[in-house]
Amino acid sequence: MSILIKRLKFISFIILFAMSFSSCTQMKIDKLNKKGMELFEKKKFKAANQVFSELLSLDKDFLPAYFNRAISNSFLSENNKALNDLNHIIKVQGYSEEVFLNRAIIYENIGLYNEAIQDYDQILEANPHHLKALHYKGISLYYLGDFNAAINEYDKAIKDGLDVSGLYYNKGVALDCLNKYKEAIDNYSKAIKINPKFNQAIYARGIAYFNIKNTKLAKANLEYAKKLGHPKAADMLKTIK
Repeated sequence: MSILIKRLKFISFIILFAMSFSSCTQMKIDKLNKKGMELFEKKKFKAANQVFSELLSLDKDFLPAYFNRAISNSFLSENNKALNDLNHIIKVQGYSEEVFLNRAIIYENIGLYNEAIQDYDQILEANPHHLKALHYKGISLYYLGDFNAAINEYDKAIKDGLDVSGLYYNKGVALDCLNKYKEAIDNYSKAIKINPKFNQAIYARGIAYFNIKNTKLAKANLEYAKKLGHPKAADMLKTIK
C-alpha cells in the first residue's frame, strides 16, 4: 500500500529589491520579478524559470529569484537544479525555515530520506511545534521502515493541532505495517470523516477490515472505493468470497 505524500509546495515570493543599481536596471529587475511571478501563478514554470534566470543575470545576489526558480524547477521535476538554488541561498544567508522546508521536501521526493529528516530536525529545533515538519518527518521515517517513529511524529502533529485527512491516512498506513489493523481503521475513518470521498483511505480501510476477517465491511468499503475510482478495488473484490 502506498503512502499518501503529496502535499503543496511552499510557494512564497519574496519581494526584496537591492538599491545599488541604476534606476533603469532596477526598473528592469522589478518588471522581470513581477513577470516571473505571474508566469509561475499561471503554472508556466519553464517560462517563469527563464525570466528568473534573466533577472539573475542582472543581479546574481537577488536571493528571491533563486528561491522562486527552485520552486519552479521542483514542479518540473528538475530536482537537482532546485537543490542547487536552495543550497546557494543557504550558503549565503544560513538558516531559513522556508528554504529548509522546501529542500527537505525535495530530498524526500527523490528518496533521500535521511537528508530530509536532517532538514526537518533543523526546523523542529527552531520550532518544535512546526506541524508540517512533524508530519513530513513522519513520512520520511515511514519510508525508512521505522513505523513506530513515524507514528510518534504523526501523533505530535495531531497533538499540536494538525487535523487533515492525509495525516490520519498516513498514520493508518504505518499502523497497517505493524499489523495494528483496528487502530489503522480508526485513523482511516478520521481521514474519511474529513474527506468523505478519499478513495485511498476507503480502500485501505476495506483491506484492514479484510485483515481482521470482517468480510461484510471489507466489501462495503471496497465497493465504495471502486465506485470512487480506486484502481485496485475491483481486483481486490474478486478475492473476497
